[in-house]
Amino acid sequence: MKKSLLNDIIFTLSVGLFFLSTQTALAAELLPRTSFRLSCVNADQERVSIEMAAIQELMEFAAAHDGEPVYLDVVIEADNGAGTCARDLATPYKGNRNAGEPRQISFNGCKVEKGRRCLEKDMAQIDADGPPLAYRHSIVLPRETALPKNLPYRMSGYGDWLNYQGPFIVRHYEGTGYAYATFHVPDAALGLVWARAVCNTKPETCH
Repeated sequence: MKKSLLNDIIFTLSVGLFFLSTQTALAAELLPRTSFRLSCVNADQERVSIEMAAIQELMEFAAAHDGEPVYLDVVIEADNGAGTCARDLATPYKGNRNAGEPRQISFNGCKVEKGRRCLEKDMAQIDADGPPLAYRHSIVLPRETALPKNLPYRMSGYGDWLNYQGPFIVRHYEGTGYAYATFHVPDAALGLVWARAVCNTKPETCH
């Protein structure tokens, strides 16, 4: 009887230690990480090509990590409506663009275009279309009020400057004439995700 009880205790402790070591190992694992830089000041055709490539890379990252927690580092500087890459200027989308037509990147253009619907209500939406993109690509980011206080971010004039980084749950959607990726802040109850995000910021603390 005593031997059976002792075996039960040893088994329970072993399981507990295994679970604890597994949790520790997972906590030390870095989240898949990507950086997104979009400069919308003095955009010429060469500059826009670079930004289009950055958007494509981010969309590919989203497709590869669909449904996963990821670590996203976002910096967007807009020109307040005065150029190719603008907050308040967007060319209405009229199907696939032909080679030679102007490239277009817009910040929250869905809110000013007639007949257009924002993919996610009350979230920042960046749209890009035109060569080399065959159709419109959109990146949807959380609204400022949805960001937790402990998430490192910097904001000044939503759309003029946006910079925040941290853990997000990414979802990628494909459809006829569009593709978009949304980034949602993980629930605070997902402590393991936040712990892994800290490892992205300070890897030395997770060894």
